[in-house]
Amino acid sequence: MQSNNPILTRVETYSDFSQSMTVAGAVQKSIGLTIIAAITGLALFFYCALTMNVALASAATWVGAIGGLILALVATFKSSKAPVLAVPYALFEGAFLGGISFMFQAKFPGAPLQALLATFVTTLVMFGLYKFQIVRATEKFKAVVMSATIAIAIVFVVQLVMSLAFSSAIPYIFESNWLGIGFAAFVAVIASLNLILDFDLIESAAAQHAPKSFEWVCGIALLSTLVWMYISFLRLIGILSND
Repeated sequence: MQSNNPILTRVETYSDFSQSMTVAGAVQKSIGLTIIAAITGLALFFYCALTMNVALASAATWVGAIGGLILALVATFKSSKAPVLAVPYALFEGAFLGGISFMFQAKFPGAPLQALLATFVTTLVMFGLYKFQIVRATEKFKAVVMSATIAIAIVFVVQLVMSLAFSSAIPYIFESNWLGIGFAAFVAVIASLNLILDFDLIESAAAQHAPKSFEWVCGIALLSTLVWMYISFLRLIGILSND
């Protein structure tokens, strides 16, 4: 079973398919994990806002990002652990969202709400495009989106290494200029298109009678894409506000 999510790339094979996953089950778990992440994020955001605790917001951002990444990678290579890791993953993602949203709100008032609305509307649009087969997850579509996703990941890794090791940055594309705006918009588009891959993953896995535990893998995959979309919109709005 192969995941098209940028984080989840491999899933174990199982010999026992006595309990197969369903689309409804995957959707329910995806919604549940999203709610957990949202509640955690909102609670942390408002606490930091009331106490003006920048240190906590910064710590939550880094801990949430690193913790979430580690759990997602474990779920990728040990998908049988996904049911146990899913809720902790959502909590880490919630901490990440709450922390980074507070910091963006402090610098760009209103940006988190705008990014949230953009994520919600885009999710509905992507679901409609997939549901009515206006956009189909063909092999060519998957290859293009995954290639772009990998390229973006490499750019951000290079940027992180340059920032931490040399206190520098990749010229232009992370700055408040037209190239920076274009790159941020491109990232937001690719993040949104990954939803199509996630929807296809859920339907394909159900059609192939994947094990019941794979519903949690789908939930983690979909939540990771939603978080990526939100952060992409947040960055784009921040750059536009600073332009």
